[in-house]
Amino acid sequence: MPFPWDHNVHYHEYLLRQVPGHCVRALDVGCGTGRFARRLTARCARVEAVDPDPAMIAEARERTPRRLGVQHTNTALADYGIAAGAYDFVSAVASLHHMDFAESVRAMAHGLAPGGVLAVLGLYREETAADHAAGAAALAPQWAIGAGLFAARTLTGVPSPAAEAPVPMREPRMSLRGVRLAARRHLPGARVRRLLFWRYSLVYRRPLAG
Repeated sequence: MPFPWDHNVHYHEYLLRQVPGHCVRALDVGCGTGRFARRLTARCARVEAVDPDPAMIAEARERTPRRLGVQHTNTALADYGIAAGAYDFVSAVASLHHMDFAESVRAMAHGLAPGGVLAVLGLYREETAADHAAGAAALAPQWAIGAGLFAARTLTGVPSPAAEAPVPMREPRMSLRGVRLAARRHLPGARVRRLLFWRYSLVYRRPLAG
């Protein structure tokens, strides 16, 4: 398990498994301090990362070795000008709830090449009994993972990671039901799954034809 850990990092491997084998060019939307974009460089020849917060982009650039070749841009998705069919993989890790859902998923899907994949790790507003039950069920694993990482650091002598700049936070406005309905309307064929740790995934693969 990678150091440092958080609810989003927990799903990085899951997101990386969605990257198509032929990936040449990828875009990470709302990249924050650039953790996932850095990992994408192992799967895609060219990685671009965008974020509207200048502090986040500054830290992402500082933390990303030049040899990885990530292109960081301080801009919002709406202003980036995604060309049709330009990307084999597009990701949004805990950033979609900061944007307009419909406009953003349409723009990201528009940028996919045939066979390309859009992978979203999103946050949702707890609304139903099932939502609250899922949140309660996440507490014990969260504690266990935290305790395990602390023990591992203690046994191996690995120091605590340097603190990163605080990521701007916003409470999600859409419920999981709302996400599913919106995905059905604006991104037919997308698969939405409830995940642990107050997250969901949305995965869409652009058809090879049409």
